[in-house]
Amino acid sequence: MWYTLMQKNYKVMELLIQPDGTRIDAVGKVHHVHRIPVGIPVIDDIPDCTAMNHWWHRRSIPASRSGVAQALRTLNLKVPQELLTKCLGLSLSDQYWVKPGGMDMTWEEVNFFDHDFSEDIGNILFGNKPDSESLDMMSPDSTVNGWLRKKWKIIHGKRCLIKGGANFFQEPFNEVIASKMAERLEISHTEYRLAYEGKNHMPVSVCEDFITRDSELITAGEISRVLPMEANEDKFGHFIRCCEFLKIPDYRRSLDEMLVLDYLIANQDRHMGNFGAVRNADTLKYISLTPVFDCGTSLRYDTPTVYIEPDLNVESQPFRSFHDEQIQLVHHPERFDLNKLDGIEDEIQELFSNDKARAYIDGQRVRKMIEVILTRIQMLKERFSK
Repeated sequence: MWYTLMQKNYKVMELLIQPDGTRIDAVGKVHHVHRIPVGIPVIDDIPDCTAMNHWWHRRSIPASRSGVAQALRTLNLKVPQELLTKCLGLSLSDQYWVKPGGMDMTWEEVNFFDHDFSEDIGNILFGNKPDSESLDMMSPDSTVNGWLRKKWKIIHGKRCLIKGGANFFQEPFNEVIASKMAERLEISHTEYRLAYEGKNHMPVSVCEDFITRDSELITAGEISRVLPMEANEDKFGHFIRCCEFLKIPDYRRSLDEMLVLDYLIANQDRHMGNFGAVRNADTLKYISLTPVFDCGTSLRYDTPTVYIEPDLNVESQPFRSFHDEQIQLVHHPERFDLNKLDGIEDEIQELFSNDKARAYIDGQRVRKMIEVILTRIQMLKERFSK
């Protein structure tokens, strides 16, 4: 079936998509070459079909996500990509969508920023049984990547992402801790709060969408594909060059903030998909790099308590293999007053002071987490003082 790839009400290109939504078979007429998704190779104004398929698949729920196999069985689907056309490919991270051929509809009529959406898909992804046999597939939950369970919910009129944990259920707590530390250090960040989901009071993190109806997220992976990597160029240097090429304002300051916070919390999974830039969806001008978000895979989140050590040289991403190497990329360390973190251990203890939290994270693990943070604060003070 032919669809028109749209960005808001701008026609981008025609796409021939398999009836089940799993694959783009051909690219047809290109209407607006400058609105082709960032990082897609274009030759003679025609985008590469294979690259468009990768973009389409990255738009869907990954098959590796916790609980997705059970959700697919409930939905009677084989792969997550089958959900994409059922929600018109609409997202709360950007303004791209697909309009079925011959149908007359506008972005204003269908987008999730202005309209309510179904919670059926999100609830199923969290392991809940559907309320009825008639499921509403119009949901932004079908276009959220990442391996942890997550869903969108409208709370007091705000589009909020709810995200669970795995293994030791530490990830939601980590998000809140990172948010508190970023606030003290005056780092641009997405604010997270803690909540509890379902009859088992499963801990989840909740944050508001930092993308609006007029902006969109361009991931670091997409940014890094706008220019080929040169000989003897490392990933960091290449990313810097791409930021300069795209004229992203104040990118070095934002990178410094991300690298410092990731060091302090020992973030092990800062990959090219969970940071990037925000651009205006109409003018296509870049506003800034993203605020720091998605910090759950930190503080030895996947390590049994007895093996948590505060001073290990923790593996890192995306620019260097270890944090001790990656922190050297900070351009202006003098702007970070680490003394502002004095007493942060009291805020962390308070986070675990109720019975719901203690049911998942015991006192010994909390003490280990605090020890990691305090040790890394001191390590960074010593490093920056040299």
